[in-house]
Amino acid sequence: MQLGYLGIIALMVFSPFPPELFIPLAGFWVAQGHLDPIGVVAAALCGFLLSILPWYCAGRFLGEKRLQKLLQRHRWLAVPNQDLNKGKHWFRRHGGKAVLICLFVPGSRNLIALPAGLSGMPPVTFLAYTTVGGILWLSGLLTLGYFLGDRYQLVQQHYDSLSSLIFIAVVVVLAICAIGYYWQRRGSFTRR
Repeated sequence: MQLGYLGIIALMVFSPFPPELFIPLAGFWVAQGHLDPIGVVAAALCGFLLSILPWYCAGRFLGEKRLQKLLQRHRWLAVPNQDLNKGKHWFRRHGGKAVLICLFVPGSRNLIALPAGLSGMPPVTFLAYTTVGGILWLSGLLTLGYFLGDRYQLVQQHYDSLSSLIFIAVVVVLAICAIGYYWQRRGSFTRR
């Protein structure tokens, strides 16, 4: 808490720990009156964007061939070629929805930026999807920490199951939206 909002930005950019572990703690500090919730979400979002944009730019400006050579040469980047190909294929099928969905799946947040850049998704579109998804994701974690109070360590203990529940909730909401869209489109064709 001593570093406040700058500390949150630094944790989002440089921490090896996932935000699911420290954003709920910030929610606890918000509940105690030490931090402002909008400030926490803004700082976390700023740090998140700073951490994800280099991946997007690598995909966008290096191109697929140079990126694959770089990944083969520098295995410490921890992105196998087959994962890059899977991500690219999945991104082509789902587009912007892929960015939104992957923000709720640990381990895929930064990786979805590579196929987004490779596919030529415009930067403004990528930032829009990332910002909307990031605000939802970070606000959810902050709210969880706020209501859990000093029991925020429960989040740390049940991190994987919570991430899975959030992912399932997002998929259900997207499925409901897709069904509604389909029914609306189907209804407009039958009226003609």
